[in-house]
Amino acid sequence: MKARKYLLFCILFSLFAIGCAPAVTPAPEFAELRLHRWTGLEGGETLVIRRVGNEWSAMLLGDGDRFSCLYQKSVKPKSEWQVVWDRMISLGLDSLPNAYKAEYVVEDGNGYEVELSYQGKLKRLSIPHPEFQNSSAAKQILEIGDFLSREFDTPVFVAKYDRGKVGDYLIANCEELRK
Repeated sequence: MKARKYLLFCILFSLFAIGCAPAVTPAPEFAELRLHRWTGLEGGETLVIRRVGNEWSAMLLGDGDRFSCLYQKSVKPKSEWQVVWDRMISLGLDSLPNAYKAEYVVEDGNGYEVELSYQGKLKRLSIPHPEFQNSSAAKQILEIGDFLSREFDTPVFVAKYDRGKVGDYLIANCEELRK
């Protein structure tokens, strides 16, 4: 008889405990792209795009070493955030190789550093002088760079960037910061 009461008590307690258990809220979806472009002697810029849940943000971080200036500014794309992200994915952002470093050395050069945190994975890659490489990663990063330059109104990520235009742009951002 005691065993039945004990069993009944355990069953009722278990049902009560299950009903009282707090609901587990899944962590918000997180994605982040850090795309750094260095250009010849001018310096460069890093575009950081981040999504936490449904909240998007982006920041441009300038490292105009030649001009002794660092800057940061919040930016928004010309298109809707999801459109921008979907376009980058369609251009192959998520299929870029991890831990990839192309070996192409030129004295005065340019290139991209990419960090992508997406779908619980982290990818890092370096692509110096992508315009002189035949790899699919180099071609993809140039297309992504062109697209992001248009969306965020910066000449730094353009595949065939103009050194003078990039220099003027970095100087203008530094002067604006100094005001």
